[in-house]
Amino acid sequence: MYSCRKMNSIMFYLYGALGLILGYYIPYFSHKIMEYKKKDTAGKHNFLNYKSLKLILSIFNGCIWYMSALKTDNPLISLLLGIMVTTGLIIVYIDIYIRIIPNEAVLFMIITGVLFQIVQFGTKSLIYAGISMAAMMVVFTSVAGFVGFGKVGAGDIKLAGAMGISLGYPLIVTAVIAMAAILLIFIGVGLKIKKIYLSSMLPFAPFMISGYIFALIYFLA
Repeated sequence: MYSCRKMNSIMFYLYGALGLILGYYIPYFSHKIMEYKKKDTAGKHNFLNYKSLKLILSIFNGCIWYMSALKTDNPLISLLLGIMVTTGLIIVYIDIYIRIIPNEAVLFMIITGVLFQIVQFGTKSLIYAGISMAAMMVVFTSVAGFVGFGKVGAGDIKLAGAMGISLGYPLIVTAVIAMAAILLIFIGVGLKIKKIYLSSMLPFAPFMISGYIFALIYFLA
């Protein structure tokens, strides 16, 4: 029994360490993707300049990876949850930097999300996950039609679908509620201090992924 607990503790720390390392290199991975897509407007970018940002990403990502190992009994589930969060952070970084959500990252999120659904909930969960995906894409397409596709783009719609199939029902509801709350708070504070205006264009992925990660943390809690 003692040996088993010791092995589990080692696994927790290994996952946490892996999360720390991957989080530290999120800016590097992000700029590699942007260079591949020829969208890195900074040209030859030295990601080592972002010491504070890398430290924050490293600690946050490491904590999530550690928590995923601590709160689940299946190492594969822990790995998938960690990868899902890291992928989400990469998407946020890229969207803030160049206002593009790369299809490659969205596809990777879908793949890991489908695996998560199958391993954690079984193949039948894909039915509800697929419905969640379709519902999210319909809702975001409707919003885009209302506010204009210049404010909600195709990348946001694809990301919404990826969130739907990755989280499934009812986690996607948690994600949407959290996303809406964070967005409203951000806009309210921004308008109050006059840092943003009603005509301001905001990258939407940070709010979507914030809800996405909140739902995953809620799942682990």
